[in-house]
Formats: sequence, C-alpha cells, structure tokens
Amino acid sequence: MSGAAAIIVSIGLVLVLILLGAAESALTSVSRARAEAMRDDNVRGSVELLRLFDDRPRMIAPILALALAAQLGLATIIALAVEQRWGARWVPLALAIEIAVLFAVAEALPKIWAVRNIDRSAPMAANVARLIMAVPPVRWIVDGLMFLVRPLLGRTPRTIRSIGSEEELLALTDAAVADEVIEDSESVIIQSLVSFGDTIVREAMVPRPDVISVDVHTTIDEAIVRLVESGHSRMPITGDDRDDVRGIVHIKDLFSRAQRGRGSHFVSIASRQPYFVPETKKAAELLAELRLLPYSMVVVVDEYGGLAGIVTLEDLIEEILGDIVDEFDRDDDPLLEPLQAGEWRVHGRIPVDEFNELLGADLPDDDWDTVGGLIFDALGRVPEAGEVVVAGGYELVVERVQGRRITRVRVRRAGPSDARPEVVAGELADTGAQPSDSEPSDAGSTTG
Repeated sequence: MSGAAAIIVSIGLVLVLILLGAAESALTSVSRARAEAMRDDNVRGSVELLRLFDDRPRMIAPILALALAAQLGLATIIALAVEQRWGARWVPLALAIEIAVLFAVAEALPKIWAVRNIDRSAPMAANVARLIMAVPPVRWIVDGLMFLVRPLLGRTPRTIRSIGSEEELLALTDAAVADEVIEDSESVIIQSLVSFGDTIVREAMVPRPDVISVDVHTTIDEAIVRLVESGHSRMPITGDDRDDVRGIVHIKDLFSRAQRGRGSHFVSIASRQPYFVPETKKAAELLAELRLLPYSMVVVVDEYGGLAGIVTLEDLIEEILGDIVDEFDRDDDPLLEPLQAGEWRVHGRIPVDEFNELLGADLPDDDWDTVGGLIFDALGRVPEAGEVVVAGGYELVVERVQGRRITRVRVRRAGPSDARPEVVAGELADTGAQPSDSEPSDAGSTTG
C-alpha cells in the first residue's frame, strides 16, 4: 500500500472510530425513560431508539465488533507503513503515539460529547446500529459471536435489562439537587416515595391506645359531644369490647340525624360499614385501594383479629408529604420538640425511623417501631419516670408514663463514657421528669 493510500485509509478508520465511540457511549448511557421522553417530543430517531431496548446488548455488539476491527486495522496499517519507511525499531513508538491520539480523538472526545448531548447522540446511535445490522455478513458474524458468549452471560441477552437499586435512585436524586435540576422539596418527596414502598400500615396507623371510639349504646348527641371534644370528624363504634368494631361514624351523619330529632337514638343507626386490613399490609397497596373504595378511615387488626389501630387516607399521604396541619389539629404533645442544644423531648410513639431521620441518629429498630417500644424492650418492663436507657449514642430519659404508655421522653446525646449499647436504669436528678399517672389515658388523637 502506498503512503498516500495508507494515510487516506487511516483517516477513514479514525472517523469510523469516532462515530462508533459516540454511538457506543450514547447507547450505554441513555435510559428508557429518556428515550420515551424523546419519543413524546417527536425527536427524530427516537422510535428506533426505543426498539433497541428490547435487545440492547445485541445492538451494541456490532458497534463494539466494528470498533475493535477498525482499531486493529489502523494499528496494522501504521505498523506496516512505519516499518517500510523507517524500520521495525520505530514501530513501538508509532503504536504508542497512535494509542495516545486515538484515546484523545476517537475515545474521550466523542464519548464525552455523546453523554453531554444525549438527546442528539442517542437517536443517531440507534440509526448507526440499525444500519450496521442491516448488512447481512455483519449480522451473521455478530449473531455467531453472541451465540458463543451467551454461556458466559449466564442468561440470554434478550433478558438483560438495566437494573437500578433504590440507593442508585436516591444518589441520582441527590446529584440532581446538587446540579439544581430539582428543588430540595422535590428531593424529599422522591425519597419519601421510595421509602413508602417498604412502609407497612402499622407504621402509619394511629395505635389502639390513641383511638377515640364509642360503643353502640352511645346516643347520637353523646357521640357528637365526643367528636367535638376530640376535634375529629369520624371514629369507630364498638360492640362488646374495643376489639369488636361494628362500624365507622362520621360527624356529618350525626348532625344530619340530630337535626331531624334523632339525637336520642343509638349511634349505630348512623354508622357505615368498616373496612378491615391487617397491620402488615403494604401502605402503598392500601393507598391504591382507597383511591377506588368509599373509605377514608380503615380499621387495622392484628394477627389475632383484635383492634391494632386505625389509619386514614390523610395518614397515608402524610407518610409521603410529611405532616399536614389543619385548623383542628392539636399540638399539645408534639412528636418531637427541640429543647436546649443537643436535647429534645419526644413522644413515646414517635417511630424510630422518623427519629433517626430527623436527628441523624442510629437508634436500633429490631422488634419495635417506636421509641417507647425500644425502651420497653430494653428494660423488659413498664418503666417509671426518671429511668434511663442508653442506645445508639443517645440517652433516653423517661419523663412521663400514663398507665402503661410512655408519653414523654427527654433525649440527649450520651457522653463518651455512656456511649455503650447496654441499658442504664436508674433515677436522674433535675430531668424535669414527672411521676407516672395512676390510670391509663384513652385520650389521644386520630387523624380526622
């Protein structure tokens, strides 16, 4: 081959490598969601791009094969040309220069451009792959090579799909916030949606001790007073005991009958059919059901069929959006109240995962859901005001106990000497702890 021909062929191979490098990077970087967005925007070549996702490895294979052939061909031409002109001793130097030039011109630049301009490069790459596979000899060679490598893949290429984890999605969300592509508030919602998929109803429900209810022998007028005092719009009605939930009553139905002179009738005439779900049901599944069913309050039962709590549509939405406060919500006992630096006061029913998220803590959540449950498990009994549990680098001081419920806990970071996993029980001075109440209190709040 003459010197001029070698130069022309070499330039042609470099141009081919630039095109193939950009195509490879585009096809391996673009996501199906991005391709669908391009199709919705009527981007030219986007339909062909979407078709590649059904068999993307097979479409990338010819690009890789041709790029490898072009690289070997270019290296061979350069080696022969240098040997003929200057001798074999200059061949290694020529190949080293070739590698450096190819890396800069045919690898780094086209691939970086393809990633930064994915909306332009991906449709172009789809057309390149389609044209290559349209050549019968190339298609036969590629299919033969893919047949040989299938045992190494462990599964057929047609079943290979892009697999992403929740951690990758959250990392991508953080990157989008850093690049100011989305707002912080949008990032919080995305993270809540991801965690919502693993949330069960027990984590979102109002627990049994906090449920406001009346029995079937309560009159409509008495039930209205009960709801008005509690500040809620609906509550369950029970039969023989609290586990025997007979229905759900709404204050609108009660007022409607009271205005018609039925205030002395039993509340059961205004009740609606209850909807029962197990406490282990996925919250996302329940939310999907409530979109289609005429229920806004659901009765949650435990494995024995007893009343575990209640959950409302608002409770489920708050798991995603955070607390929704209206003019009837009471804040007498907030779940978390900042005190002086490094100290907080929390309600015993605050979920451990919410506590960890708000304070960046690492309290264990093995067989319990709440901070109160953690204290119960650590002590093995009902605590008294002033007792202390050290866990996860935090000191949990019981301040108030109502009956058998822990309703107020002071939290502070444990000192170096106290940062140990075992339980420390005892009385603390000057903690502001209040003595335990003698009787349990049913006063609580449901989500109305």
